Amino acid sequence: TPQVSITFKLELDGHSEALNVSNGNAAALLALAGLPSAPYGEIPHKRLETAITKLLRALNSEPARVRAATSVAGGPRWSEGACTDEYLKRRAGEMMAMLVLARKNGSGVIWG
Repeated sequence: TPQVSITFKLELDGHSEALNVSNGNAAALLALAGLPSAPYGEIPHKRLETAITKLLRALNSEPARVRAATSVAGGPRWSEGACTDEYLKRRAGEMMAMLVLARKNGSGVIWG
């Protein structure tokens, strides 16, 4: 059975953060963050700064969704996220907040 959603997770001492999105939206967020569009993976602490910078750039560009869609065109076939640009930007902001928290705590973020 194909996976229908992806969860980005951050585990800290006695605290965890999670962001759950559809496959298509996860692929778009990963593309915006400059990461490989894979069903699971990890953003190690040393790569957080680059991903945060790319997400920030995407949040300040118009429209983020178009950039994400063209970035993943050559990648694996994921279900297309039926979302508006506003939705994608909101989720990108949530993902960026998680990455900033991970960076601050010397941690990485996993997804799957």
